[in-house]
Amino acid sequence: MKISFDMYLPFKFPIKDGIKTIHGYPNADFMLTYHSYSRGSVIDQRYLLDEIDCTYVTVDFMPHEIMITGLKKNEILRLTVINAIDFLNSYIDVLRINYGLSHIYNITINDLPVLLTFIIDDEESFEYITRPHDIIPPTQQLSLKDLSNVGGYLQMWDIHPEVVLVEKFFATARSHLHKEKMIEAVIDLQTSFEIFIRNTHKLLLLHNGAGQEEIEKASSIAFRNVIEDHIGRVLGENLKFNEPNGPIPEWYEKLYRLRNEIVHSGRIHVSGNEGYDAYDAYVNARNYIADLLDKAGLLNASKKVDLNVFPKNTKGFLDPKPVIEKLKEQGMISEDLQFYDPNLEE
Repeated sequence: MKISFDMYLPFKFPIKDGIKTIHGYPNADFMLTYHSYSRGSVIDQRYLLDEIDCTYVTVDFMPHEIMITGLKKNEILRLTVINAIDFLNSYIDVLRINYGLSHIYNITINDLPVLLTFIIDDEESFEYITRPHDIIPPTQQLSLKDLSNVGGYLQMWDIHPEVVLVEKFFATARSHLHKEKMIEAVIDLQTSFEIFIRNTHKLLLLHNGAGQEEIEKASSIAFRNVIEDHIGRVLGENLKFNEPNGPIPEWYEKLYRLRNEIVHSGRIHVSGNEGYDAYDAYVNARNYIADLLDKAGLLNASKKVDLNVFPKNTKGFLDPKPVIEKLKEQGMISEDLQFYDPNLEE
């Protein structure tokens, strides 16, 4: 089987039009043909930048039978897109590293057109939507209360950065999954989980009256020991990595070991299934430990940690009144401007 389609890139390869390169790949072969096209960039509603030369690559993807056996047509097309992005990014890495082409960068599915046309064996034609979310308009309109909550969350970020980092890396991991960037997703999932575990350990220490010196020493305890010996012991639960029951072994196999293969063993490819399995393993393990904390009475009614337990970053405090007065003096806001007060909303 040969599947052909065009990938339009937002930059220029210094490769002559019409050049073809042929590449072997695990369970598939590629032929890439390079072409030029002109692309304009919008500055605002009135101006358009001069058109610039960019490259589009005609991809001929030839999967081996072992790769596509038993797959439906839409699954094969999705596999084609993912593998083409993965391979082309490896190609881009080599060009950038060896020839100093700093203007080219790794692409994601967001860099491709919303609609791709696939030609199978030079006969059948299929349309493939790369990003259905881009053609579905958002249904949610953020209210003043929502924006006020954003401000409150930013303040919490300043005061408790170690707590918010858990959610930051988790959110970026989901974004990477959305863009089919599986390696980055796995790394960010594990980073989020490690910060979550360290915060959980600190919470347990603070709950048991530990001093600052003991908490600082705890940060140097091996990660595995923190889960198995410290958190597991305090919560009265077997959190051994090789325990057959519970989500910890699933997390260990599907996320932790996978992340270590990337970071320590130089693994350069993670499949879509592996990426989403790692995501599920993260969610299951984190929810499992959160439930243990809830049963131990360490979470509030909303099943959240009371942040007042953690020391505050005093540098994060900012008195808004001087800022407001300064903005008024500079004429950026009017003297009689009324500010939204979420406490007055019914």
